Amino acid sequence: MKIRANLKKLMCAAVVALPLLSTVTQAAEPIYPNLPAEIQNRLKSSGMSTWGMSAYVQAIGSPRPLISHNAQVARNPASVMKLLTSYVALGTLGPNYRWPIEITTNGSLQGGVLSGNVYIKGYGAPDFDTKALREMLNQLRRKGIHTIQGRLIFDDTFFNGPKIDPGAFDGKPYSSYNAQPDALMFNERRSQFTAARKGNRISVTTSTPAHNLRIVNKIKRAKRSCRVSTSVKRGRGDAVTITFSGYLARRCRNRGFTMAVTDPANTMYSAIKKIWTKELKGRFNAQFMVGATPANVRMIHTHYSKSLAELLPTVVKDSNNVMARQLMRSIGAKRFGAPGTPKKGAEAIDDYLRKQGLNFPELRIENGSGLSRYARISTENISHLLSKAYYGPHSDVWLRSMAVAGVDGTMKGRLRTSAVRGRGFFKTGTLRDVRGIAGYVNAADGRTYVVSILHNDPRARSRGRKIHDNFIEWVFWGKDGQQIAAGY
Repeated sequence: MKIRANLKKLMCAAVVALPLLSTVTQAAEPIYPNLPAEIQNRLKSSGMSTWGMSAYVQAIGSPRPLISHNAQVARNPASVMKLLTSYVALGTLGPNYRWPIEITTNGSLQGGVLSGNVYIKGYGAPDFDTKALREMLNQLRRKGIHTIQGRLIFDDTFFNGPKIDPGAFDGKPYSSYNAQPDALMFNERRSQFTAARKGNRISVTTSTPAHNLRIVNKIKRAKRSCRVSTSVKRGRGDAVTITFSGYLARRCRNRGFTMAVTDPANTMYSAIKKIWTKELKGRFNAQFMVGATPANVRMIHTHYSKSLAELLPTVVKDSNNVMARQLMRSIGAKRFGAPGTPKKGAEAIDDYLRKQGLNFPELRIENGSGLSRYARISTENISHLLSKAYYGPHSDVWLRSMAVAGVDGTMKGRLRTSAVRGRGFFKTGTLRDVRGIAGYVNAADGRTYVVSILHNDPRARSRGRKIHDNFIEWVFWGKDGQQIAAGY
């Protein structure tokens, strides 16, 4: 209840204070041009300089920042970049936007038999998964369709762009956080495997089989070891072989693996075949193909994703990378037409920000997720974005998408025993040598503050979190924090 009250307070304050800040203007001199002394001391004791950290704090409705330290320095924001992607998505697509997935044919539909070329076309739905696919296929059965035969053609042409090596970022191409976007996304490209031993039998199974995927089990029995490793080999065309090696003793628990090893179309084909025949008791004799949907087709069924408002907490609160990438390409397609590309997405984001009076000359955006060594923005401009969004028409959706301090998302384990718990709403970000956090604080003085911290330092990821939390608490309590805290 307290969290809802604090969130409601933020929303009400936005309405009341709207006339105070309608556009971003040249900021006045900050009250504190440097970091608080205690924060400087903590940085020094942690072996970090004040130069590597940028911070900007301003009370909502105030023309003057409270703190501006290195605030105009362009820094890598890590996943804090998702704030820009989400803000522009709300303004461009709208909170009620839903992505369609279409089933069409230029074949025949007679007596419950769907035959010929059947096309499944995606438009970038970030959340299309096995559950949604099952719902879509159930709708076909309700239409009286019991047999699918001919060719099942998967159309992902609504997105395009240069082929990107998913391992280019950190050398881990099959890590799920490196999954690349797809117009016909399915299960966020995730393939799940389980290695288990029962008696002398060792098995490797998958809950997400794919048409092009082959599993090789080379795990050996052992007395003590529970180490299992994987290797991936790509063959002709899109064929993929994943080999499981290592050892499993009787005492070992099941070992789970989540990887991005195959493409959505192949996984979806296998899922369709399984659901249609095993669960829905239909007949299936359709060949797998990937291609574009022609003009001379008729609609069989259209499935719609969840709304952007429903999906945004997963993008922001839980910091979902591939969903953010999907949003950026969707924004590009909406602004400049299909196909959606990274270039169109980046240009559309910059174009929309400028139209909102947010001119960020230092901005560099690569994929919308912040999983990038190229991305740059300043804390001052992140704070300007936060202020603008606070007064925007979708502020309620925006604020609900953020992680609540000490409660959920990426902030669940932070500030749990602090007075900031339930009173801070943030987006966090971490990479090697990078840590960041930005959002809002309902402070002890009754005011709401915009807070933005970006920290680029070799020790920022391992040692910066506690310092950033201390900084947020300093903002919450104010300069004379100890005296205020004593009587709070």
